[in-house]
Amino acid sequence: MQIRTMIVDDDQQAIDLLAADLKSFPFISLINTANSGKSALAVLRTEKVDLLFLDIEIGDITGLELAGHIQSVYPHIEIVFVTGHAGFALEGYDYRPLDFLIKPINFFRLEKTMMTVQKSFQESQKSSIPNHKIGMKVSGGIRIVNVGDILYIEKSGRKISIVTLHESFISGDSMKEIETMFDGYGFYRAHQSFIVPLHHIIAVQSDSTARSYTIELLNGQQIPLSRNKYSELQTLLEAEGIQIV
Repeated sequence: MQIRTMIVDDDQQAIDLLAADLKSFPFISLINTANSGKSALAVLRTEKVDLLFLDIEIGDITGLELAGHIQSVYPHIEIVFVTGHAGFALEGYDYRPLDFLIKPINFFRLEKTMMTVQKSFQESQKSSIPNHKIGMKVSGGIRIVNVGDILYIEKSGRKISIVTLHESFISGDSMKEIETMFDGYGFYRAHQSFIVPLHHIIAVQSDSTARSYTIELLNGQQIPLSRNKYSELQTLLEAEGIQIV
């Protein structure tokens, strides 16, 4: 799970400090920043954003006004308000933010906020994945597939197989197109020939020399894991709330 994040603040130093702190959270992908409401809206029109750190006091429009607009036009975006004055927090509760942060932002307080953010997105992802359907290109048309049913996607030569709990079929989409298509649903390119959903992984194992790794899925299927991707997968699983001991 990568949460596509944007910071909106008219103070560039505040943006830089928060951006640096957010690097400590592997599930956060900072895609852009903005110094005004107008520039923030320009970004939102062209890029997918999941989470907004929004300063309540920005020059051309108040953060509260911007929050109201975002909730009506982009209702999926979650908001964390940032302010230098605690009194503004009371006004912000009407917009149902995930949290409030008071400047200067204390890192330990930010960590608490990020736990709330992670939990919120995990719950949202779990509730949406099983019932979400996607149309995939097949010979002569499209096949509608339930995202939660996909066990893995395999490339063999020029053929790309979509293997689900109930069937398998050949897709006309490229692996790159499929990666993009399933972005946001917790799928991971474990190997040049395999894409797997994180929510179906039940084990990651190595051989006796730790030179090769395999992923075990909930149906018992073994999928190769590129050796140089083991640490990355571990980080992603931990970001999903799975403790690796």
